[in-house]
Amino acid sequence: MKVFSRRNLILLAVLAAAVAGLYLWERAPAPVTPVRIARAHEGNLAQRFRTNGVVEPVDFREIHALAPGRVAAVLVKEGDRVKAGESLARLDDSEARAAVAEANGQVLEAQQAVAKARSRATLNQLEAQIVAAKADLALATSNQQRDEVLLKQRAISQLEFDESAAACQKASEHLAELEKERDAEARDLGPLEEQRAKARLEQAQTLLQNAQNRLRAAQVPSPLDGTVLAKPPRPGTLVSTGDLLAKVGDTDQLQVRAFIDQPDFSSIQTGTPVEITSNGFPGEVWHGEVQSLSAELTTIGKRVVGEAVCSIKQGPSSLPVNSNVDLTFTSREIPGVLLVPIDAVVQKNNRNYVYLLKHGVLALQEVQVGASNTDSVIVRSGLNPGDGVFNDLEVQPREGLRVQPR
Repeated sequence: MKVFSRRNLILLAVLAAAVAGLYLWERAPAPVTPVRIARAHEGNLAQRFRTNGVVEPVDFREIHALAPGRVAAVLVKEGDRVKAGESLARLDDSEARAAVAEANGQVLEAQQAVAKARSRATLNQLEAQIVAAKADLALATSNQQRDEVLLKQRAISQLEFDESAAACQKASEHLAELEKERDAEARDLGPLEEQRAKARLEQAQTLLQNAQNRLRAAQVPSPLDGTVLAKPPRPGTLVSTGDLLAKVGDTDQLQVRAFIDQPDFSSIQTGTPVEITSNGFPGEVWHGEVQSLSAELTTIGKRVVGEAVCSIKQGPSSLPVNSNVDLTFTSREIPGVLLVPIDAVVQKNNRNYVYLLKHGVLALQEVQVGASNTDSVIVRSGLNPGDGVFNDLEVQPREGLRVQPR
């Protein structure tokens, strides 16, 4: 009987090959995976947050209707350059013209009433003059009577008596003139007192001024030199008091208005730098800083926000007015700290770790971290400057993985 059959020899050969393969596999070096490695380095951490905002002119004005009316004509379109005072549209001004005419009549009547009321002051002055004239006449009459006795006694001359008589006649005539003027003033005196008449005149002048303002406003004049940002409604449109008629702004000087959530809003102040980007201009960046902050927070939907107005320095292109832009605020900068990419830190059981590169192999290393931004995080302990840490989103790391930096 054969000890080894053909079948047994084949099985023995396969078994021997498997044992040899297993031995060679265990003795062969593990495969090396190329991965991205970041180096822990010392630097400054700039804390940033992002939000969006709207571009607007620094100086812009909205023109609202002062009274109800109908748009008769539109004289401009959006984007037109206009001068201050230039008419943007015409409203039906027939009612405004009628109001001006009526107010002019009221002013004239009030002026006449004031003139009549002021005649009382003249009358009072005349009464005082009449009292003085009567005293003068009484004295002159007394002198004449005395001189008449002296003349009979030949104590004075005829010439002296004639002078005394002439003075008495003159005082009498002066009194008569004053009384006549007083009577004429009394006949013309109206029932209104001067104070009431002045109040009526001021009211009439205010009505006239308002009517003239409405008449000028019917021409919808531009309040400043600038660009038409919103044109008036089309002809025939009925507008109510307070309705927006047009908007004009100086597009040579722009700013960004942004609403920032409460936690981030409290971390910025006037002068905080900001970077501005726009989807319409890929790769371009504008720089600016916070110019002003709202004094109080407001609620928009479910958000509690503050308002920030930011300057825009001259950039590579001109941002369109009313366009949406992205803003990156640098709230503070922490100098001289050890940094690694924020994606290099992983959490396990509420602890922070990195995969540290040691002799070509990844080893899990616990670290203590601090403040961070969207790119980097501060490492307070667990690493030294120059240490390499795994930072590759395309490879799944594990402890003991042999890697090669790329």
